[in-house]
Amino acid sequence: MAVCHAHGVSSHQLNNSLTSASAADHFLVTCGEADNHHLYVQIDDLKVVDGRQFNVLVVKDKEISSTTNADGKSSPALRVAGGSGVYHVYVSQTAADDKAANYQLVFHCEDAGNVHFDTSVYTKIDQP
Repeated sequence: MAVCHAHGVSSHQLNNSLTSASAADHFLVTCGEADNHHLYVQIDDLKVVDGRQFNVLVVKDKEISSTTNADGKSSPALRVAGGSGVYHVYVSQTAADDKAANYQLVFHCEDAGNVHFDTSVYTKIDQP
């Protein structure tokens, strides 16, 4: 299990991989600033064109949002307006293969004007 804490930088990236179509990674992203407006999230399959796509699902309070990347490209940006606190972020893929597919998750806490705030992440579940 990997743990990554990032504070006070403008962009946060987490690289990981999935093999099984039924697997999902689960991250807890914390936005600690009182003026935090939303969590920005984008997923990329690191340019591997093999028919698999990654989906990222963000849950905060009673809101659920998701985005999926086009094969070999980054997903549309997702901004989940949930204020400060913990966001649950899940990553899954659309199909399985014999080898792992690598993804890059980009995320950061932002105010209403898209200015970046302190952001930390904890890997809760890291499946193959």
